[in-house]
Amino acid sequence: MNILFVHEVDWFRKVVFEMHSLSELLSSLGHNVFVVDFGSLRDRKHIFDFGTLKTKEFNNVSRAHVGSSVELIRPGFIKAPFLDRASAFFTHYSEIKKAMRDKEIDAVVLYSVPTNALQTITLARKYGVPVVFRSIDVAHMLVPYKILRPITFSLEKRVYRCVDKILTLSPKLSDYVIRMGADRRKVEMLPLGVDSNKFNPNVDTKELKEKLGLTEENKVILFIGTLFEFSGLDLYLEQFPAVLKEFPEAKLVIVGGGILFEKLRKLVVDLRLTENVVLTGFQPFDMMPQYINLADICINPFEVNATTRDIIPGKIIQYLSCAKPVLATPLPGMVSLLSGSELGIVYSNIDRFAENTVKLFKDSEMAKAIGENGYRYVKNNHDEREIARRLYVILNQMANTC
Repeated sequence: MNILFVHEVDWFRKVVFEMHSLSELLSSLGHNVFVVDFGSLRDRKHIFDFGTLKTKEFNNVSRAHVGSSVELIRPGFIKAPFLDRASAFFTHYSEIKKAMRDKEIDAVVLYSVPTNALQTITLARKYGVPVVFRSIDVAHMLVPYKILRPITFSLEKRVYRCVDKILTLSPKLSDYVIRMGADRRKVEMLPLGVDSNKFNPNVDTKELKEKLGLTEENKVILFIGTLFEFSGLDLYLEQFPAVLKEFPEAKLVIVGGGILFEKLRKLVVDLRLTENVVLTGFQPFDMMPQYINLADICINPFEVNATTRDIIPGKIIQYLSCAKPVLATPLPGMVSLLSGSELGIVYSNIDRFAENTVKLFKDSEMAKAIGENGYRYVKNNHDEREIARRLYVILNQMANTC
């Protein structure tokens, strides 16, 4: 098959996630895979670099799986706030049209909404190509400018009504897209996948422990991911002295960067936690299995709000694949799929995170059993190669009936 993935993030700068792994896995299965992405304003070389409207193409790219071969198409755009997306509206139309026509695309996997979704859907109808929307977030809530969210909300509803199929990652996201106007018959759940060859409990962490100054005596709590304002890590840091009162050897390792990074760094200093908290910043994707396997407990203290309510963060499946017990706030999207400790998760409101961290440390056998529960569940339900094959079956069926 000739498959086109369409997104509105920078392929190279974005933290490795499902769009990378699924597109690359499909290429490794023998399909021709093309990706349209959106470049970053941070690539400006100097103050007078306003970009170009010319398209850049990158052949044989891969980030999640070495040896896979994806062709990346990056339409040009004007490197200036607001003008970047406005100019991309037209350049993406042109390049998506060219890809559908010249690459003889059989099916499209769409991840985006405001930048290029309507262009993709319009052109797919023209060329008789089915469009599958992959629902992993509440799209309009991710728009950084609140004034633009109502517009994106309207576009999101239109996308759900117009695509040929919607694949969600949780029962709650299925409910959400249906409430937004999607035809229930077009909605299907396809869970997040994980590469168990990389994410497993048998990863050697000796060198990384030495680099971070960790010893066998330390009890390690880990968070990996982008540091959004809603990540809840600032609230957990404020409680962390209560954990250290019971376990002075505890270490909190936060792997990732983002808008909350500077606030966290200041909190660590203000709370005198510099000896017990490690902020690594963004780290290479290939290092994630090592970081996770450092941990005794992995955490996800996300605030429950309109942005997070229906999602399942990808890090959760990676944690569980490494047999780590997970302490998490009860995001309804997560709870709808991962009910509790029998599947590797201990749910807690953020104000009791310190208390529950201590409980897990005090009962290490219970914590180990919870981690093993999660490992068995993920092994049986979230193998990413099986999920890529399921996606291919769906795309193939749709291409043959379109």
